[in-house]
Amino acid sequence: MLTVFRPRRLLVVLTVVSVLLGAVSLVLNLAVLHTADTPAQLASGLRSGTLDLLSVNREGNLPTWFSSALLLAAAASAAATGVWAHRTRDRWRWHWSILAVAFCYLSVDELLRLHEKANHQVAGVVEPSGVFTFGWWLLAAPLVVVFAAAYVRFLRGLPAPIGHLIVLGGALYVGGAIGMEMVGSWLADDRGTTVSAPYVLATTAEEVLEMLGVVVFLYAVTSYAHSRVRVVDAPVAHPATPPAEAVDGGGRGRREDVPGTAVAAPDGSGSTDEVGGARAA
Repeated sequence: MLTVFRPRRLLVVLTVVSVLLGAVSLVLNLAVLHTADTPAQLASGLRSGTLDLLSVNREGNLPTWFSSALLLAAAASAAATGVWAHRTRDRWRWHWSILAVAFCYLSVDELLRLHEKANHQVAGVVEPSGVFTFGWWLLAAPLVVVFAAAYVRFLRGLPAPIGHLIVLGGALYVGGAIGMEMVGSWLADDRGTTVSAPYVLATTAEEVLEMLGVVVFLYAVTSYAHSRVRVVDAPVAHPATPPAEAVDGGGRGRREDVPGTAVAAPDGSGSTDEVGGARAA
């Protein structure tokens, strides 16, 4: 299934769409911020239907659905690779399966924003200020470390280019989801609002990095699938066909030097066609 997609074309198309969604969202948000002269105009601009549809900072809109679809595609690609790995008894079959489950959860979380509900729990333990203004990442960071440690051998077991791509994709995704979330938390606390150009830049970078991380993972898995198919479908060299047995006039079999490759007749009559020689009667 994965070999239907061309890895490079997939990478280019999804990268362009991800960057374009981020750019459109950024321009729209900055336009609202810079054209509003009064709080009433700002509030009106923020309620814009276009902004609701295209801003990466909003929920249940086009960027959200695209991001969730990307994560679901990553889950499907890992699941497909896991099925192949289970059939071939590959040693990393369970790692692929667990990756599929993890991406499936992330896809649902992207739609429902489940992680943001942890802000209240964290706020009861750590003061919600500075980088802890949105403190859900304090619960996610240890899980990421444990998950990464559990996959070190898996990554080393893959072909080096594939392993490096998966690491790059993971770094982009975590850098956006946790790294830029910390930056956005600090900016929101420092300025006392989430309605500011620096905060919009941080959140846009967060979403675009997450999307690009998933795109790189998809590119890595489809490339891996194509490399596996090339290995499996590689032609196998067959031993040369032994010289044909010729029957002499007395009925005794003797070996004849055949100038070409002997090919059995399709009718089973025992006659042969020779490449580069005459047809034996």
